Amino acid sequence: MNTTPQEGVALSQNICRSIGDSESVDVVLCPPFTSLIAVFGVVHQTSVMLGAQNVNQHPSGAYTGEISAAMLEGLVTHVIVGHSERRQTFGETDQIVAAKVGAVVDAGMTAILCVGEDDVERQRRRAERFVRRQVRLGLAGADDPSQVVIAYEPIWAIGTGVAATVGQIEYMAASIREEISEVYDQEAAENIRVIYGGSTNSQNIGQIVGSDTVDGALVGGASLDEVEFSAMVATMSQTISSD
Repeated sequence: MNTTPQEGVALSQNICRSIGDSESVDVVLCPPFTSLIAVFGVVHQTSVMLGAQNVNQHPSGAYTGEISAAMLEGLVTHVIVGHSERRQTFGETDQIVAAKVGAVVDAGMTAILCVGEDDVERQRRRAERFVRRQVRLGLAGADDPSQVVIAYEPIWAIGTGVAATVGQIEYMAASIREEISEVYDQEAAENIRVIYGGSTNSQNIGQIVGSDTVDGALVGGASLDEVEFSAMVATMSQTISSD
C-alpha cells in the first residue's frame, strides 16, 4: 500500500522519462488498483507495460471490494499472483493461487507467479522441495506456460536488505526449470522466464541478472525511488547487452 494516484502518476512519469524506450529490458509497473487507470494514461504510449498487484480468482459475483481478471482486461498486461504477503497475511493457499493464475492466463494476460520459502524451510533444508511444490501446484491452472513468469522471492530476503546469493538464486532457478520440464516439457522449461525478487537494488542487480538462469527481477521497495529503479533498469540493460 504505497502511493496515491497522484504520487503514482508522478513516479511513473519520472520512471518513463528516465528509462526512455527500453528495448532490451521489459519494464512492467504494478501500482495499486486505485492508480491503474491514472498510470495507464502515462505509460500507454511508451515501451513500459502495466501490471496489477493482485486479482480475484472468480469471474464475477458478490465479492465486494475484489477485482476480477475481466475487469483488468485491456488495462494491464501482467498480474502478480501469490505474493508471499498474500499467502501469509491473507491466507491464500496454493489452490487459490492456481485458480488466480488460471483466471489471468484465460483472460489473455501474463501471470507473475511468486514462489519462495521462509527461513524455517531453508534452515530445515526443505527450501527446494517447498518451492518446487509451489511451482507445481501454482501452475495447475495454466494450460499455457508461455503466459506465466515465475518470480522466485525467498521470504527471508523480502524487505530485509539481505538478498539471496547468486549461487542460491541460480540453484533455485535451475530447480524451478526442472520442475517445469516435468509438469510440461523441456521446451517450456527453457522458454519460461524465471526472475528474482528480494532486496534487489542498483548495487546487486547486475550480478543477479548476469546469471544465465535468471531473466529479470521483481523489484519491491526500490521501485518507489525513480532514481534507484531507473539505475537498476540501466544496469540490467547494460548487463544483457554485454552478454
